[in-house]
Amino acid sequence: MKDFTKEQAAAVQGEISRRMTFHTDEHGNPVYCDKHTRIIGGEEKPYPVQLIKLRDGSAKCPMCEREQRNKEIEHETEEWRRRMDQKVLSMYSLIADPTLKEATFSTFQSYNHEDERNKRRMMELVKQVRAGAVMNIFLTGESNAGKSHLAMSAIKELNKRDAEGYAKSALFVNSDALMRRIKNSFKDSSERLTEAFAIELLTRVDYLVIDDLGAEVGDTDNENRAANDFIHRVWYGVSTGRQGKFTIVTTNLSGVALTKLYDKKVVSRLTAHLETVKFEEKQKERKGRTAPALSF
Repeated sequence: MKDFTKEQAAAVQGEISRRMTFHTDEHGNPVYCDKHTRIIGGEEKPYPVQLIKLRDGSAKCPMCEREQRNKEIEHETEEWRRRMDQKVLSMYSLIADPTLKEATFSTFQSYNHEDERNKRRMMELVKQVRAGAVMNIFLTGESNAGKSHLAMSAIKELNKRDAEGYAKSALFVNSDALMRRIKNSFKDSSERLTEAFAIELLTRVDYLVIDDLGAEVGDTDNENRAANDFIHRVWYGVSTGRQGKFTIVTTNLSGVALTKLYDKKVVSRLTAHLETVKFEEKQKERKGRTAPALSF
C-alpha cells in the first residue's frame, strides 16, 4: 500500500473536518472540553478538545468517547482473561487417573483418623493460601492413600472465582504423563506440549499440582536411581520459575530419596516455605479406595 504524503494526510484530515460538525454556542464560538491535558516541553498543560455535534443534536467530546471505549475494551479483555485463567485447569491438565476429575473435598472418603486429619489440614492450608500465605505443600506417604485426591480438591478450590469475580489460574499435571508428552514432541512435530511450552505453562500458572513426583524416572522401588538430564532440565526450569508461587507436590518418595533423585537446587526450591501432609498409616488392600469410610 502506498504511503500518504504529508499533503495527502492533511487533505484527508481536512475532508474529515468538513464532514464533521463541531459544536458551538449561541454566539458561534467553539465549545471545548477542558478535562484533558498533554505533556508539552516536559510539562503537563491543558489540552482543550472541541465538542462534536451529533445527528441527534447532542454534543460529545471525541477524546472522552475514545477514552471511554478504551476502558470498555480493557474491561472486556480483563473479563476474557479471567475466563481463560479459570479454564486452564480443564484445558491443559494431565491427569493419569480419570476419576480425579470429579475429586473434591466433599467426595474424599476418610478410612481412618489420619485421612480425616489430613483432609482438614489441607482445607485449612487452602484458606491460608487464599488469604495470601506463601507456601509449598508436599503430600507424602503410602500409595493409594488419597494424596492426589486431596491435591486436586485443593487446586479446584483455589481455582474458584473470588467475591470480585477474579479466578487465578491453576494446573494439575501428572509427572510421568508430562514427561511422556514432552518426549513425544521430539519426534512428532504436531505435539504442542514441547519442552519450552511445558516449562512456560507450569511456571506461569498461579497454582500448580505436580502429581506423583518421581514416577517419571521409573523403577520407583530403587531409591538409588537418578533422573536423566532431560528430566533435570524440565524440573530445574519449573522450580526456578515458580519461586514465590504456590505448588503442591504428591509423591511416594522420602526426602532422602528425592535428594538422590534430583538436583539439590530443584529440591530446595520446591520445598521452600514447606508444609507437609503425611500419610503414614499402612493402607489396606483396596483399589480405588472403595472400602467403607469411617464416620467422624
